Amino acid sequence: MEFLIAGYYGYRNWGDEGALATLLQVLPREAVGVLSGDPVFTESAYGVCAVPRMHWRAVRSAIQRSHALIFGGGSLLQDATSLRSLVYYLTLIQWGLRAHGRVLLVGQGVGPLRRPLSRWLVARILRRVPLISLRDEESANLLRQLGVANSRVDADLTWALQPQSPHIALEANARWVGLAPRTWGSAPVHAMFAALCQYLQQRGYRPLLIPMQETQDRALCEAIAATSNAAVAAPPQHPAQLMGLMHTLTGMVAMRLHGAIFAAAQGVPVLAISYDPKVDALAKQLGMPCLALADAPASLTEACEAFLQQRNALQQRLLDATPLLRQKTEQLLAQVITAAGLP
Repeated sequence: MEFLIAGYYGYRNWGDEGALATLLQVLPREAVGVLSGDPVFTESAYGVCAVPRMHWRAVRSAIQRSHALIFGGGSLLQDATSLRSLVYYLTLIQWGLRAHGRVLLVGQGVGPLRRPLSRWLVARILRRVPLISLRDEESANLLRQLGVANSRVDADLTWALQPQSPHIALEANARWVGLAPRTWGSAPVHAMFAALCQYLQQRGYRPLLIPMQETQDRALCEAIAATSNAAVAAPPQHPAQLMGLMHTLTGMVAMRLHGAIFAAAQGVPVLAISYDPKVDALAKQLGMPCLALADAPASLTEACEAFLQQRNALQQRLLDATPLLRQKTEQLLAQVITAAGLP
């Protein structure tokens, strides 16, 4: 394999899978290998060779045989999940730098980095990486604080993901509102989204719960549906099918970052519920309303009412904002081709 792509792939997190799919729009699949938590799924979905991401000997061999190592999308360099996750990705970067030096960080979100050791490791290793493309200004500010000056701000890779036909058929002429919840600490996510589903139904809308990460969100979505009579989207076989589904929605209420991005990329207005600064940053960038998670239990239905009333104006904001983001991502993909050594 000439090009090895690393990230949080194979876990059916559709934001990360979407970043991979976007890269594969411009890279020759027959020359691509992907580190995956589920190699069978990855090979079936994308038609590439997959390497088990935790099989260290196979991973190191794949890096040594590659021409370039590409980290595509996601918030890989953070220690909120665990220090172990951060060390895993930094180890891969080190191996790539030693093997051939062509290590590309593409459309990355960086942080949070809460531990002094995490900050020291990231600063020490990333100063040697030839291409660091970030998806937001907050990540760039963090790297500048760490003394990493060789980064640039582009956009999330999935802005350039080409949609496919939806994997499910929604009832025609119904006003569907997508909901992309996730659990977060002790926040009463189930209760507030169940109440929102009931409110939407009373207003004549059809709520559609969309698990953006299958392993974490599907059980939550099905539990919400069981108490609110809402629909739950079946899992797609490819992230571009989910992107296509977004086009059929009237609006989207999203905790998940890529629930918001996928919808906005299809011109669908978004009400964001922020549990993380990256969600606030996206809403601000797009001019979309954003509700803090701490405020959501008391004011979500009221915020949704205002959101739906402003739908047309919000859609126009997206039509103004998203073409530039898509263009920036397409320019980034062209630069990835050059940096990876493709003719």
